[in-house]
Amino acid sequence: MIGFNSLGGNSHDTISINLGMGYISRYLKNNSDHSADLIDLRDLTGWDHYESELRKREPDIVGVYCNTVNYANSLKSAQIAKGMGKTVIMGGPHATLAPQSLIDTGFVDHVITGEGEISFLKAVNDIEAGTPLEKIVEGEKIEDLDDIPLPDRDLYNMDRILCGAGIFPYPSRYIGIVASRGCHYNCSFCQPLERKIFGRKIRTRSVKNIIEEVLHVIEKYKASFIMFECDTLTTQKEWALELCREMEKIGICWGAQSRADTIDDELARAMRKAGCMVLFIGFESGSQRMLNLLRKGIKPEHSIKAGKICRDNKLLIFANYMLGMPTETKEDLDMTYDMIREIRPELHSPSYFAPIPGSDLYDYCAEKDLIKVASFEGFVRNPTIEKVKGVDYGTLNEYKEKMLRCKKEWWTEAHFLKPVLSRWLFLLRRGYVKTFVLELVENTFFFRIPAVFLLNTLRKLGFTAKR
Repeated sequence: MIGFNSLGGNSHDTISINLGMGYISRYLKNNSDHSADLIDLRDLTGWDHYESELRKREPDIVGVYCNTVNYANSLKSAQIAKGMGKTVIMGGPHATLAPQSLIDTGFVDHVITGEGEISFLKAVNDIEAGTPLEKIVEGEKIEDLDDIPLPDRDLYNMDRILCGAGIFPYPSRYIGIVASRGCHYNCSFCQPLERKIFGRKIRTRSVKNIIEEVLHVIEKYKASFIMFECDTLTTQKEWALELCREMEKIGICWGAQSRADTIDDELARAMRKAGCMVLFIGFESGSQRMLNLLRKGIKPEHSIKAGKICRDNKLLIFANYMLGMPTETKEDLDMTYDMIREIRPELHSPSYFAPIPGSDLYDYCAEKDLIKVASFEGFVRNPTIEKVKGVDYGTLNEYKEKMLRCKKEWWTEAHFLKPVLSRWLFLLRRGYVKTFVLELVENTFFFRIPAVFLLNTLRKLGFTAKR
């Protein structure tokens, strides 16, 4: 038996699953007699519970997924497993970034860098046969993604994941699908680590293969919303248009990630017709100087045009943008504010720039002694933790709050109103009254203003609020 560990968190993480581990599990099962199981830390009460689950399941090998922000939990999982005499194999982004450092902890026997399906299976077979295995194994890539079986989602507690409230404003039965691997863009905040994992070229699954998975998750899990979890679904236009034609026949609501310079009116119109509800777009900044620092490869005009294309075609805009990059000035922030004010996205995801290890901007910040975070967990991109020296985070917070007010309200657009009302009706029917009230307050200005005033007053009086 091979045991995996999956690491969760709050908000979006509670309804997500690690598809990489699902792929490795299914590939292993389909190509050997080995069994695989998974311990999802989100389902546990603590580390004693984790240890008891390991003892109960008695795996011979424990595979641990490790990314940078979950490093501490990954290492603790490995430490406990190693202390119980298990062979520990670690993979994931941080394992690809710093494999030797993980070996040096003494808690990890082998690290697989990059993609893991083929190499994990070979590693398990070698360990079983007593064949010597390198401490650090370079993962082999599968060039034709259609050769990879559908991920083993049943490793996870799908009842908990799919029967919860989900996230606003999407239908609750949210399932992610990976339609491609890789990204050929060169953004300095994530490269070159992304290329080390997936390589330089984009590999796409055939549309037929993707549709098979869409139909599978609808039939098996009663999925009501599909999120295509690719770096950019819209880079290869003809492939994306073909996918839209097939998705239109199914009639399910879905979303995808795009880039401001890869969406045009024809593609947006086809996506909307095919059931696309939302596009996630990394606008990042309204300052060309900051965009150049980020090596984003776009201009603010691209972002504004992309916003207009989405609005004209009734696609919700989920705006990703960063504040607090090195050398950013108030003038740069003003430009970002002006851009967001013009686009007026329905959904916002501001972040404070984090110099992610493995990126060129991490090296830049390290060389200039700008990194402020004290642990790997501090590299999370949420707009709360201070990450870079010399940045006035009080000013950033003021700009963030201004930008968050630059939005289209849910009742002002029919294509926004309909899914919101449908979602809230679902929440009330399922008894998620607290979630409904919180979402109503957070997303409705004539409720939000008095609520914010009340919270601020309570804080001044020394009270704190917990969700």
